[in-house]
Amino acid sequence: MNTNHPTAVDSPDADPQPFGLGPMVRIDGRWFIGDHESGAYLAVLPEGFEHRVAGQEPVLVPWARLMSLRLGVTGDRFLGTPADAPRAGQDRTGAHGSRLSSMVRHPYDVWRPRFVHHRRWYPMPEITVLRQLLGDIVDLGRVHRLGDDTWLTPVVEQLAADRSLRRWRTSRAVADGVKEIITRRA
Repeated sequence: MNTNHPTAVDSPDADPQPFGLGPMVRIDGRWFIGDHESGAYLAVLPEGFEHRVAGQEPVLVPWARLMSLRLGVTGDRFLGTPADAPRAGQDRTGAHGSRLSSMVRHPYDVWRPRFVHHRRWYPMPEITVLRQLLGDIVDLGRVHRLGDDTWLTPVVEQLAADRSLRRWRTSRAVADGVKEIITRRA
C-alpha cells in the first residue's frame, strides 16, 4: 500500500477506492452524498435519501416525494462554506454551504439538506454530470433508481469513467449524454 495514497481494504467486499461523481461516492458498498465521516451527509438508501446530521435523528425522504433535485456544491471545500458563500455564488451553494435542494410532495415543501464537502477537490465535469443526473432522473420519472445499487453503480461507473465527457463541451451535449445513459440502462 502506498502511504501517500492509502487504500484500505478491510474485507473482500470493500471497494478498493471510493468512486463516484463529485460529492456522490460509493464506500463499502453504500452510496453517500457528502463526507460520510462528517457531521452532515446524505445516505442513498433503497427507500430514499436519508439526511444524517450528528446529534439529530436521521430524516428519510422517500423517492416518491421528490419532485425535483438540484445540487449546490463547489469544487473546493472552502468555496462551499458559509464563510466564502458570497464569493462562490450563493445561488450554487447557499449561505450554509453544500446542499441538495428539492421540491417534495405530501405535504408540499422545499427540502434543503446540507452536507459536508469532502477534503478533496471535486472536478467541475463531475459536478456538472452529477447535477444533470440528479435533475434528469427526476424529470424522467425514475428517481427510485437512485436507490437501486445494481442500477446506480454501473451508471455512475460509466459516467465517471467515460472520457468522452471531455468532448461534451456544451450543456446540451452533457444533458443529451446523461439522458441517453439513464434511458439506456432503464
